[in-house]
Amino acid sequence: MPTPSSLMQVNEPAFPAGAAGNHRISLVTGGARRLGRELCLALAGRGDTVLIHFKDSQAEALRTRADCLAAGAREVFTVQADLADAGARQRLVDQAIDLAGDLHLIVNNASLFEYDNAATFEPARFEAHLQTNLIAPVELTMALHRHHLKGLSTRRGHVLTLLDQKVENLNVDYLSYTIGKLASSASIRFLAQCCAPCLRVNAIAPGVTLVSGDMTPEAFEQSSRIAALGQSSTPADIAAALLMLDELGAVTGQTLLVDGGQHLVPRGRDVAFEDKSL
Repeated sequence: MPTPSSLMQVNEPAFPAGAAGNHRISLVTGGARRLGRELCLALAGRGDTVLIHFKDSQAEALRTRADCLAAGAREVFTVQADLADAGARQRLVDQAIDLAGDLHLIVNNASLFEYDNAATFEPARFEAHLQTNLIAPVELTMALHRHHLKGLSTRRGHVLTLLDQKVENLNVDYLSYTIGKLASSASIRFLAQCCAPCLRVNAIAPGVTLVSGDMTPEAFEQSSRIAALGQSSTPADIAAALLMLDELGAVTGQTLLVDGGQHLVPRGRDVAFEDKSL
């Protein structure tokens, strides 16, 4: 009977040395705008082929495509899919591979972020958050794993999921969003185990990074200062963390908090609302 070590050796994919140089093919969900756009530009800056996923923001996706080409991307494609739709999720990785020829990195950036709490909880809203914030990242991870199991890729795959510092610093706001992110956070180590050696699986948990929802610029500035370092994360911080984790081939199953130490400052309410009543 084969030993566990011999089974691992049989199943371990071979990646031809120098077959693709340092060139990577990277898909960013929700890549047309906001933080996703910054991540696409960072990947373009190192010469990746970039696939910009969008749901409704086609015009923004095309602008980001032009900017990625100007930033140094080898090629840039846009691909539309509603991540709340099971069929669209199942097709997305295949569409990306058909366009680019391979796929090495998926950045699960797309997220649904709508307010609710225990008093306003609705099952339909909860399910919608789970579809986009938990089920889609897991299914895209498994789709990339299936691709790499075929042994046709030029390098080991990597999935990086964007979480939230809230997973380490809970408060009562954004109930459905938070439960989805907590479940996604819990999946990272397990998926890293399940998908090795074909894929690495990691996560980044940002703090307050961009103005969102009904926040005013003044409220955003105040919220971003509620951190141990007096300043939360910037889009450039998250982009730098993405590039670093993608380069560190020995790192898997890890969540990196990039939040200026916001998770070290417990709050009773979300930073946008703790001094207000909803």
